[in-house]
Order: sequence, then C-alpha cells, then structure tokens
Amino acid sequence: MNRSDMAPEKAKVMWKRHLADNGLNVFFTNAQKGEGVPQLRRAALQAGAAMNEKRKKRGLLPRPVRCMVLGYPNVGKSALINRLVNKRAAKSENRPGVTRGLQWVRISKDIELLDTPGIIPMKLVSQLTASRLAVCDDIGEASYDNQLVAAFLAEELRSVSTRINGFVDMERIEERYGVKFGEMAGDEYLFAVADKSFAADTERFARRFLTDFRSGLLGELALESPDERETEENDARGEENQAPGAEDFTF
Repeated sequence: MNRSDMAPEKAKVMWKRHLADNGLNVFFTNAQKGEGVPQLRRAALQAGAAMNEKRKKRGLLPRPVRCMVLGYPNVGKSALINRLVNKRAAKSENRPGVTRGLQWVRISKDIELLDTPGIIPMKLVSQLTASRLAVCDDIGEASYDNQLVAAFLAEELRSVSTRINGFVDMERIEERYGVKFGEMAGDEYLFAVADKSFAADTERFARRFLTDFRSGLLGELALESPDERETEENDARGEENQAPGAEDFTF
C-alpha cells in the first residue's frame, strides 16, 4: 500500500488486517521517501529465489520472476518501481496518465516488473466510487467539475469524521481555513471559506481545497473502512444488471 504516510495509523491497521484475512501479504510504502521499499524488494527477491528453487528441483533452468504492477492511475506505481530498481527506470509525475504503455523493468536477475498504465474498471457502477476517484486525482481533471468534487470532499470528510473515529481530523481542517463546518452542507462550506479568504472566488478555493487534500496538508486521512468497502461492493454487485451506462455519470 503506497503513500502510506497520508493515511492514519488506525486505517492502516484495519486495512492490513482485512487484506491479511483475505490471504494477502501487505507492505506499507512511501515511494517518494523510499520508506518500506527495502522490505518490499527483499520479499520480491525471496519470492523469485523460491520459484527458481522449485524449477531447479524439476530440472529446469532458472529464469526471472515476472511481476505486474497494477493499480488505479496516479497512485505511485512508477515511483515505486524507480525505488525498487534504485534508478529512474519509469517515468513518474504527480498526475494521472503519465504511463502510456507497458514497460519491463528488471530489479535483479531474479525479478522483472511490468509497469502498466493506470486502469479504471470499464463500469463504474457506483457514483460514490467515481467521486472518490476524482477527489484523489485518479482521473483526468477534464472529466469532472472542481466545485462539485470539492463540495463532495467537504461533505465526505465531515461524514467520515462522525462515522469512524480517527480517520479525519475536522478540527485541523477548520483551523486551516478559519471556518467552522457546523451544520453546513459541502457546497455551503466552500462558499463560506471562499467569501472569507478567497474574495468570493469559489472555483479558486475548490482547486486549493482539492490540492491541499491531495498533498496531505489536511492531515492523515482515510475515506473508507474495509467493512464499508465490502458493503459498497455488495450493493454494486446487486445492482450490476441495471447499472447505467457511462453517459449517465456526472464524471
């Protein structure tokens, strides 16, 4: 799980336990600073050595293990690969759509990684999922309205703070912008802060709010727990047969 520095400890513990219960070995990394990367690299090399030991027992020659690096756009896949190989082997920028094609990168004689473009499922059966992707800058900015997404983020942060203790620090957010949330809706909060500090320019504050969130300036945050994610996925599967087409989505 990359960009682990942006998530609160409680969320990381919950997600690690959930993924481990589903048979997944979890490593927390921060590709920008290299944190957690040595442990991940060591595990990858051990996996390669174990595979080649099995091949040797079967009378086969050793070969590199080929691994695919797969995920949503703009989650640090290429940056993580560059850390694993200790050089700039894959193009990496803080925006979606930088990786355009497939690229093989060798870590060692035992491991080869395939860097891939970010992938979004063909059917976004949940408007909530689409909104969260936009908030996290995982889809191109041309696909959404900044003010609508920023209003959704404000509403989501307040909602999460009341549902799950330790996931969102609303006091820090309110102190940063000098406006108490109170009973305001997300769009009302945007208007209030814009009126107070941005000369009533709601678009400018919407962009600032999204940038602050994506840069970690609002603190360590998490927008969903494993239990909530499972509930959303089950609801989505139940509605799959009547899912709307792409033209029916806001983003």
